[in-house]
Amino acid sequence: MAIMERIQSRVAVTTDMWTSTNQKRGFMVVTTHFIDDSWKLQSRIIRFIYLPCPHTAEVLCDALMDTFLEWNIDRKLSTLTVDNCSTNDAMISLLLKKFGNGVHLWTKSLFHVRCAAHILNLIVKDGLEVIKASIEKIRDSVAFWTATPKREEKFEDAVHQLHITHEYQGKNNDSDGESLNRATSTFGGKDALSDFDLFDSERKKGKTSHVKSELDHYLEEDVLPRNQEFDILAWWKSNGLKYPTLQTIARDVLSIPVSTVASESAFSTSGRVVSPNRSKLHPQTLEALMCAQSWLFAIENGGVPEMSASRFATMNDDDMDADDGVSTITNVDVSVL
Repeated sequence: MAIMERIQSRVAVTTDMWTSTNQKRGFMVVTTHFIDDSWKLQSRIIRFIYLPCPHTAEVLCDALMDTFLEWNIDRKLSTLTVDNCSTNDAMISLLLKKFGNGVHLWTKSLFHVRCAAHILNLIVKDGLEVIKASIEKIRDSVAFWTATPKREEKFEDAVHQLHITHEYQGKNNDSDGESLNRATSTFGGKDALSDFDLFDSERKKGKTSHVKSELDHYLEEDVLPRNQEFDILAWWKSNGLKYPTLQTIARDVLSIPVSTVASESAFSTSGRVVSPNRSKLHPQTLEALMCAQSWLFAIENGGVPEMSASRFATMNDDDMDADDGVSTITNVDVSVL
């Protein structure tokens, strides 16, 4: 909390919901992202909250607002990144009503950042739906020929008879589809690839060919340097005296995440923590473990060089007692964690 109080930049937040398969409980993770005074991008899990059902927009809004007030970042927020479910749309509308005028930087459309990873996922699903029938035919064909060793041998014999130099190995090779087509057509399976043949013929006619842009030309001619490393945060740190106003804007904007990957990463860790052997783990203990891991990792990796790790090495909470099934953590060895 002292770190969050001291930083000069705005704080971007990502949040998401996770349901533990071993506990059948829903948890909300709240992760903050900011650029510290040393111009290093920082990330901290500040809450890992157990939320009883139902997970309505009102419940999510209240949990987030309580978190912002508890950590005193309600007037430091820049954006909130969430996935694209309708509940989050309603939740953000309620959240903005709770804020006073001038608290947040942006309008609703800018304050609400929709997760780019989820958007791409929806695009891919829509694209796969178009060729779903063709994909199913290919899968059925592969499943048929790999069902028994005898069928595999028969398929390989056909490949050798047709003098096919290589078989399909899952790589995106133009000749792979033709090879599989020739092999399966020996057994009357050519119809399974008819849709791909049509696409291939259209591609060869140039209807789906790639038109080179000026950028392609520059890249081919090596006019533009490739894999050039450029630390934009270091640049703004060193050029802040020249452009102080732009530097302030950059510090607030460059910390905004475009996806909820940070939250998904936390869920991967929590899934390993709440294992079948720890299915009775108390929600407060789980939150202590998740937050402590995030904070200690940052300290160990130089995220907070001016802060002593020993300040966070002892965790005592008067609200946690043995009757709640929550153990007190003391004298944590940071090097072991």
